[in-house]
Amino acid sequence: MKRCVLVLFLISSYAGICQSDFSFKGAIEATGFMSTNDSLPLWFYTNTSAKVGRQSNIAGLAEGDATYQLTENSEFSAGAGFYYRDNVADAFQRKELYLQFKNNWVAITAGAKELPEVAQGLSATNKNYLWSNNVRPLPGFRIASSNPLQLSNTFSVDAAIAHYELNDARYTKNARLHYKHFALISKISENHTVTAKIQHFAQWAGTSPDFGELKSDFSGFIDVFTARESPEIGVDGEIYNAVGNHLGSYLLDYEFTSSFGTTSIYHEHPFEDGSGSGLSNFPDGVWGIYFQPKEKTYISGIVYEFITTKDQSGTSGSGSGFDNYFNNSVYRSGWTYEGAIIGLPFMITAPGPGTSLDENLTKVISNTLSMHHIGVSGTYKVIDWKLKSSFVKNFGKVVAPFVEPLTTSHHYLEVAYPTEKSGRFTLVTGFDTSSNSDSIFGAGLQYAYSF
Repeated sequence: MKRCVLVLFLISSYAGICQSDFSFKGAIEATGFMSTNDSLPLWFYTNTSAKVGRQSNIAGLAEGDATYQLTENSEFSAGAGFYYRDNVADAFQRKELYLQFKNNWVAITAGAKELPEVAQGLSATNKNYLWSNNVRPLPGFRIASSNPLQLSNTFSVDAAIAHYELNDARYTKNARLHYKHFALISKISENHTVTAKIQHFAQWAGTSPDFGELKSDFSGFIDVFTARESPEIGVDGEIYNAVGNHLGSYLLDYEFTSSFGTTSIYHEHPFEDGSGSGLSNFPDGVWGIYFQPKEKTYISGIVYEFITTKDQSGTSGSGSGFDNYFNNSVYRSGWTYEGAIIGLPFMITAPGPGTSLDENLTKVISNTLSMHHIGVSGTYKVIDWKLKSSFVKNFGKVVAPFVEPLTTSHHYLEVAYPTEKSGRFTLVTGFDTSSNSDSIFGAGLQYAYSF
């Protein structure tokens, strides 16, 4: 919709009248919480892009974006969002701050922009084992297809490449993050589609307190881009691996439509070295099914996921096992940003600052787990609702297992009343149980207004 608005976006104000090629939309949100514990229930703060802290009593968000239509098929946009949460290290932070050019085939983004929510927010990982929206949007530069590129009536491709900066307080300072993905989409028939996708991340460069300046030149980038084995530093095992800390995943997603609705059956398989990319750690990963009924009278979506990370290429001692997911001997802050796991949020991290990490204390202290997760959403009359329940067993690490598994469950219910003119009112409740600590019950009341 075209509107006559002139946006002074970075100082959070705007005023018309201007050319009709400009449009603007914004939102504000405020939430108050209570809990029977110092911590909130897990689903209150998990996969929220850090807009809620684990011990927050209040949280507020203001965000918006402005778009200028260049042509019928291209546009330029700018967006910003800022939030406040109490009881976190940095109470006031930016959420998003970006510029973007987009046309029918490419989207180029500079800055920090949140990843889109998928599967109605019901998945335990946002259908991405390695990047689940559990942390603030990372600052960087990204080039991606805006729509799949059609190769034929059957095949299309989707791809992206990006560079991000890990600018938080880390053990290895000023580390960089390389990202790329490639997906082949096969439309077998009108009602059947198969997507095969590979994504690759690599932490590289930066300054290590143990090994000094790490490779950061163009040749280092080529080694990182290709994941080529190349000597970097004299760390046991590292000299035989690719430069940097590499992580990736394969995704196979089969979607079919019937008279009942649309069903997606998917498996995402993680890898962090050659053994994982060669499937030696099978069946680790996410096994899921997502169903959207054709008639969305009461239920609009259902997700079930089984997630396991127990194999980790085994314990043969031949050099191909002990994958030790999300940890690394050089980048000891591991697969985290501002202390939170970037990917699957049910692994357990060590408390305290990153500088306390050493060869005996890694950031992720439990990366071996199995879990069941279910999410359901729907609408009853004018009330929107969402339910999520997760049942998790954490076993520690392959090389340092817990004496007894930690068994937890995490339950979340959201009930929202949207109004046409006065905003959206939402009640959230959560209940967590644990085999080694007291149960947690929490509740929150949220008000959101979009314009």
